[in-house]
Amino acid sequence: MPRSLAYGAFWASLGWRDGFDEKALLQRYDKASIMVGVLPIGRPDPGAGAMAAFFWSLKPADAEQVKAAGLDAWKARVVSVWPQCEAFTSQIDSFEQLSLARYGHHTMTLPAGRRLAVIGDAAHSTSPQLGQGANMALLDAAALSHALARTGDIDEALETYARTRRWHVRVFQALSLSLTPFYQSDSAVLPFLRDRLVAALAKVPPGPQILAAMVAGTVINPFRRIGLAELQWPAAGSSATDRMPLPAGRRATAADSPD
Repeated sequence: MPRSLAYGAFWASLGWRDGFDEKALLQRYDKASIMVGVLPIGRPDPGAGAMAAFFWSLKPADAEQVKAAGLDAWKARVVSVWPQCEAFTSQIDSFEQLSLARYGHHTMTLPAGRRLAVIGDAAHSTSPQLGQGANMALLDAAALSHALARTGDIDEALETYARTRRWHVRVFQALSLSLTPFYQSDSAVLPFLRDRLVAALAKVPPGPQILAAMVAGTVINPFRRIGLAELQWPAAGSSATDRMPLPAGRRATAADSPD
């Protein structure tokens, strides 16, 4: 059964402002009950200005109470946590500019039916703490494409798709569910441990490698079970004889691999 999570967030897409890292997600916390973040999201088209996703963690159940207290009160609360964020709150004139995200955790036992495949969050949603939603959807699509390209039997291809994605999805579902309370919850103990243990772990090998693998989606190899090598990602839907590795000297990019 789907499991609704207590915390969600207000989100808004706003104009980018100087003073923030254009290549990194930045977040400020007060324990795990308060979080404000700035995420660079590029440009909606080549001629447009740079944009940022701006978000504020809260319980969806408290959203109406926050709105009733007024926009200025909410802005003042945000700025008290991170003063530089006035550059973004000043762009917000109404709560109508904010989208309320509700997070939930669910995993379909079988993400396929009669001539139907379910991919991405529709098949396996989590909180966004590990940032793997888009990666998981792309891996689902690659697995489905690979399975369909290798058999004329759609039912067999759907079974193969579901089987080859099951382990990777379940691992990250479990990681997300276990780690979310460290970042969004009413606990005082868990964020205390987060701030001390994760900071220490990030400095001592193999801690940095483990943390990097978690946020890259590679704690377990996401390609092997779906029948691909990482360098074969651009050709995921082509035949085996057509597959070519990336040209020599070229690094994989986000367009080549979900990681």
